[in-house]
Amino acid sequence: MDSMPTRNRALVKVLQEMLSARERAGTWLEGDAEFDPESQRLMGVMNDGDRKSVAAFVTWVESIEDELPITVSSPDGGRHWTLEVDAQACEALPQRDRDMLDTMAYMLFNGPEPGPGNTVADELMGLGLPDKLRRDLSGS
Repeated sequence: MDSMPTRNRALVKVLQEMLSARERAGTWLEGDAEFDPESQRLMGVMNDGDRKSVAAFVTWVESIEDELPITVSSPDGGRHWTLEVDAQACEALPQRDRDMLDTMAYMLFNGPEPGPGNTVADELMGLGLPDKLRRDLSGS
């Protein structure tokens, strides 16, 4: 991680904090949550999918050798994060990297919804959905 570009390193740190929060949520669901068994199972499925998508973003950012055209910041000391993407500089990225960045911005940083051709969004946004809901959504 020492040779990782500065902006990428900052983003990975934020993503790792998000991942830790999902792991703590999973532990809480398994032990302290007072849900009925079916609700607990569904919440576990959704949290696990959420955790897997954040882990996929961490792995992706760690694999990028060039600095991503982004700025990550928190106006409130780390409770909420914003991700600003330099759209013009993004054009130089390979399509898969642009799709990953668009999907991550949407899923984790309240960015705009990815376009219909974004296959990464299709893959990652369905991870935490229960099977029937995923089938219903893909059929619509």
